[in-house]
Amino acid sequence: MTTIPPRLDQHDDYEDKPQRFYVVAPKSTKLKLLKEACARGVDLYDLAGAVLTAWLDAGCPSVFPSPSSSPVADVKEGGK
Repeated sequence: MTTIPPRLDQHDDYEDKPQRFYVVAPKSTKLKLLKEACARGVDLYDLAGAVLTAWLDAGCPSVFPSPSSSPVADVKEGGK
């Protein structure tokens, strides 16, 4: 492909099905997300997708609410 294709404005033909893709994050972030996924009984990819979707739906805020509502996410490094 040598040119950028035009955008498709036909949303009726668009099937919004789940797709996997990769992101880059520190190992510690992946581990925290994996622990949270286990605590919620969901797959790592499903939780990551839900987090990204919620962030996009919220308008991509640069500030996140605190404190966390998850006891797993609140565990500090080295603690249990």
